[in-house]
Amino acid sequence: MELSKCLRLLLLLAFGLAHIQCTEMPNALGGKPHCKYIEERGPSEDLIFSSSDFESKEVLKEKRNKSRVCLPEPCADLVAFSGFISVDHRNSSEENSFLFFLYIKSKVDSHKKPLILWLQGGPGKSSLFGEFLENGPLGINASGHLYYRSHTLLNYGDILYLDQPVGSGYSFNRKGKYNGTLYEASTHILRFLRRFATIFPGNEGKDLFIAGESYGARSAIGAASNILKKKPETVPFHLKGVMLGVGFLFPLLNIIDSTDYLYYTGLLDEEGKTEFTKRFYIIRLLVEKEKNYTAAAYLLSQTVLNLRMPGQKSLFEMLSGFKHHGSIIMPQRNKETYAYYGYANSSEFKKIIHVSASRTLDGTRPLIAAALAVEDFFVDHKQTLLHVLNNRHVLLYTAQLDDVFPAVNIMKEFR
Repeated sequence: MELSKCLRLLLLLAFGLAHIQCTEMPNALGGKPHCKYIEERGPSEDLIFSSSDFESKEVLKEKRNKSRVCLPEPCADLVAFSGFISVDHRNSSEENSFLFFLYIKSKVDSHKKPLILWLQGGPGKSSLFGEFLENGPLGINASGHLYYRSHTLLNYGDILYLDQPVGSGYSFNRKGKYNGTLYEASTHILRFLRRFATIFPGNEGKDLFIAGESYGARSAIGAASNILKKKPETVPFHLKGVMLGVGFLFPLLNIIDSTDYLYYTGLLDEEGKTEFTKRFYIIRLLVEKEKNYTAAAYLLSQTVLNLRMPGQKSLFEMLSGFKHHGSIIMPQRNKETYAYYGYANSSEFKKIIHVSASRTLDGTRPLIAAALAVEDFFVDHKQTLLHVLNNRHVLLYTAQLDDVFPAVNIMKEFR
């Protein structure tokens, strides 16, 4: 009988301590996370850091505490914050542009580890795509069950997931105006980093790695080059390196023309190859001869990519039978992706990350993608890439099965 009581006591202590670790873990900024906001009635609202908040340390501290995120199990013990930061110039007459972020601190020795800024591609996809499906600690499987990803980037540093440019993911512009230049995107990212360091002062002086995937790689070199041009004392981080995955780094038509790749992998027959060749020839004429970037961008979206209106099919889809452009072995989106969108766009999760229930994940993606297509798709940023390559460590990687930017096309550009 006494042994039974002892066992019950031990079990109670074990489960009690585990619960305390998940929900009462002190954070590096002091205090304990408060998860009561999740249980509050009514729809969730945006938690916004506006320019005026930076004029008062007390207001900033209060907002910072409110931005604390109580991630769901099995990541409830992680220290995380989220919200929106204004990226308009301080002298602007009004604030309209806000970038959404999710900041997750490393479990061990966070203060000694670098900050990893993750920028998603798309263009216009939320960085939460990378968090849930690629490298974040909180993963989601095909059945919609959440799990802890053991090979997460969090093992190597704090991760700052940023929805950029404005209009991507949950980021927004109040007037619905979206600029499609790399210059503005890079300016916003640097402005965001400066304000982020003010909100979370423990990060000032940290080593910084900027990681970008697909179109995000373009933003990564833009932001890195922008940082390198500034005086070191004006940037709150030490830029150590850049990671570029399957990057949109070279002239678009040189890397996106997948005619040969699709033909030799069996997704196009002889007739399909001929049609693809003709289509890309027309797009090149529109870009190089007529400088009609709007028409070229539209025709490109009707040929490849996943940027059309619902119900429309691209030439790639019609010729290959695929329903999604991304991988030669994946004819349609995988179930994990559908599960991700279902959960990350749910009212439940939006309340967790301080996003208004009225917002739609990637809801304004078509608008920012259209702006970028016209203003940036056909701009050569070779000098920006060289500036970064010549001044910082750079990791570049490709995907062997990628049919958007085939690895063989990217390798040709490096030669």
